[in-house]
Amino acid sequence: MNAIPVAVAAILISAPALAAVPEASRAYYVARLAENAAGRYSTVALSPLVSAPTDPLLEAVVQWDRLRRDSYRASFAELSGFLTRNRGWPQEVVIRRRAERAIDASVPFAQRTAYFAVLPPVSAAAKFRLAEAQLVARNPAATETARDAWDSAGLDAGTERELLLTFGDKLTPADHLSRADRLLWSGQASAAARLLSRLTPERQAWVAARAQLQAGGAAADTGRAALPAALATEPGITYDRVQWLRRTGNQSEARAVMAAIDYAPGLIVEPEAWLKLRVQMAREALRAGDQATAYRLAANHRAFPLGRALADRSLGERAAFIDAEWVAGWIALRELNRPSDALGHFVAVRAAALTPVSQARGDYWSGRAAQAAGMKADADRYYAEAARHPDYFYGQLSAERLGRTVTLPATAPPAIDAPVRARFAADSLVRATQALGDLGDRNRQTLFMRALVERAETPAAARLTAELSISLARPDLGVLMGKGARSDGELSLIDFAYPQLTLPPELGQHWTMVHAIARQESQFDRAATSSADARGLMQLLPSTAAEQAGKTGVKFSVARLIDDPIYNATLGAGYFDRIRGSLGGSHVLAVAAYNAGPGNARKFVRNQGDPRLSGVDVIDWIEAVPLLETRTYIQRVLENAVVYDLLHPGTAASPPVNRLSWYLQKSTPG
Repeated sequence: MNAIPVAVAAILISAPALAAVPEASRAYYVARLAENAAGRYSTVALSPLVSAPTDPLLEAVVQWDRLRRDSYRASFAELSGFLTRNRGWPQEVVIRRRAERAIDASVPFAQRTAYFAVLPPVSAAAKFRLAEAQLVARNPAATETARDAWDSAGLDAGTERELLLTFGDKLTPADHLSRADRLLWSGQASAAARLLSRLTPERQAWVAARAQLQAGGAAADTGRAALPAALATEPGITYDRVQWLRRTGNQSEARAVMAAIDYAPGLIVEPEAWLKLRVQMAREALRAGDQATAYRLAANHRAFPLGRALADRSLGERAAFIDAEWVAGWIALRELNRPSDALGHFVAVRAAALTPVSQARGDYWSGRAAQAAGMKADADRYYAEAARHPDYFYGQLSAERLGRTVTLPATAPPAIDAPVRARFAADSLVRATQALGDLGDRNRQTLFMRALVERAETPAAARLTAELSISLARPDLGVLMGKGARSDGELSLIDFAYPQLTLPPELGQHWTMVHAIARQESQFDRAATSSADARGLMQLLPSTAAEQAGKTGVKFSVARLIDDPIYNATLGAGYFDRIRGSLGGSHVLAVAAYNAGPGNARKFVRNQGDPRLSGVDVIDWIEAVPLLETRTYIQRVLENAVVYDLLHPGTAASPPVNRLSWYLQKSTPG
C-alpha cells in the first residue's frame, strides 16, 4: 500500500480556499446562522445585509438550522415539508421528533398517513397519531399500531388518556401489565402508578414494591419481601433490588442476588440495561477476587431467547451481548482454566459481531481458547480469520501468533463513471457541506460530513465522500469515511483513513506516535475542541500544553493549539515522550496516561500489576483496565502505530516483524 502523497497530505491539513458563495452572500448567511444560534429568527437586525443575493441551498441550510432547535416555533407543515424534501440531512431524527410533536387536531388524518408512509413514526405518541388516522380510514392495522404505542415507556399523561379513550376497549390486561413493566424498567414509577386500577391486586403491590426500591431508603425492600415468591424474584424487581443494594453500598449482597438467579431465556424486558449491569458487576467481582461469581454474572445473563438470532436487536443490545459473552469467555479462560467453556462464549462473540474490530477480537480469543484446549488446527483457523483484519489490534496479534508479517493488502478503488460523479457533485447534502466550508462554519459542516458518511452505502459513494475530504481540507472526513467503509470490510480507503502530515525534521522520531494519537484523538480535525476543552490535532488541554511549553522553552499560545497543527503536534509529542519516560519507556502505560492521566496509569499498575514485568500478561492487563474508554483507546492507538509504521517505513519506530508485540513489550509474539 503506497503512502498518501505529500502534496495531498499538505492539502489535508491546510485551510480550505473560499469559493462558490459570493462575498456579500457569505456575510449574510454567516450572520443569519449566528442569529439562529442566539435564538433570534427575525432578519430585521440584518437589514444592512438583506440586499445580498440569496442562495436556495443556503436558505435550506438556514431552515435546517432553525428546525433542529426547540426554541424555533415551526408548524407540522414546515417540518414535514423540509423532511420530505431533504432526506438524510443531519439530525433528521431530531427534526422528525419535532414534526411528530407538532401533530395536533388541526393536522388532517390523510396528511398524517401520507407523512408516515414516507417517514414511519419514531415516538410512541406518533404511533398513536398514526393509529388515529388508520382508524378513520378503517384500516385494520389501527389496533395493532395503537397497541405498539401503548407497549412502550413513551406517552405523556395527556396522550395516554387520549389513547385509552380511543382504543381502551381494544387493550387487554396483558397490554397494561406490559406497559407498566416497561415504565418501571425506565424508572418512571409515577407513570406506572397511573395504571394501577387496570392491574390485579398482586401486580398493584408489585408496582408499589418496585417504586419503593427505585425511591430508595433503608426500608425500601420491605414491599418486595411481602410479595409472592414468583413476583418477588422476577427480572424487573431483581434489577431494581440489585440497583438499590448497590446504591446503599451493599455490593457483595448485590452480586450474590444477581448471580443466584437463573431465569428462562427471553424474560428480560430491557436486555441492554440488564447486560450492562451484569458485565459491570462481573468486572467488579473479578477485581474483588471472586472469579466464580464473576463468571456467573457474565455468563448466565439469559438476555435473549435460546436460538434467537440477534439480527432484529438494536446495535446497543448487540454490543452489550458481545461484551457479556466476551467477559464470560475471558474469565473462563484466564481465571478458571475452562477453555472449552471459554471457546463457546468467544464463538458467540464472533457470531454476533458486525464490525471487523469485534470480529477480529472474537476470532483471536477463540484461537486462544482453542489453543489452550489443545485444538491447534482450530486455533490456527481462528487466528487466520482474525488476521484478515491487519489494521486492527487483534488482527495484528493473530498474524503474529501465526508467525506472519503484518501487511496491508492493496485494494483497488471502485471504478466510478462520470454520471455517478456528476450525481454526487449535484447532491444537496454534498453541496451544503461545501457551502458551509465556504462560510467557514466547521461545526455545522462536521454535522453534514457525518451525515454523508452515514449515507454512503456503496463503495463508489464511500470513495467519492473520501475524495471530498481533500477539496474540503477536512482530513477528519476521510478518516470517518475510512472507518465507515471498514465496517463493510473495505480496505480501499486506507490512504484517506490514515492521513499523513508533513512534519518538521525535529519531530521525525515522534512521527508514528503523533499520527497514531492524532487519528484517535481528533481524527486529524485541527480545530477540534472537546467538552473538556482539549484542543486541536492531539487534543491538548491548555493547562497541559502550557506546562509542556514551559518545560521545553516554547512560547505558549492557546490560539496556536488550533491555528497551528505543527505547534500542537510539537507540544503533544513532547508531552507523550515525557510521560513515557516517566513510566519506564512503556508505550502501553504512556498511551493509557495520555487518555486517562498519569495518575490513573499508575493506579492501574498498583491495582493490576505492572505490564512491563514478564510475569504479567500485557493483553490481560489491557483488558482489565477498569475504564472502557481507556481499554479501547490503548488498542486503537497502538494498532494505528503499526499501520503508520507500515505506511511510512522510513520513520517506523517498530522493527519489521512483530511490530505490535514490540509496542506491547511482549516477549512472545501475539
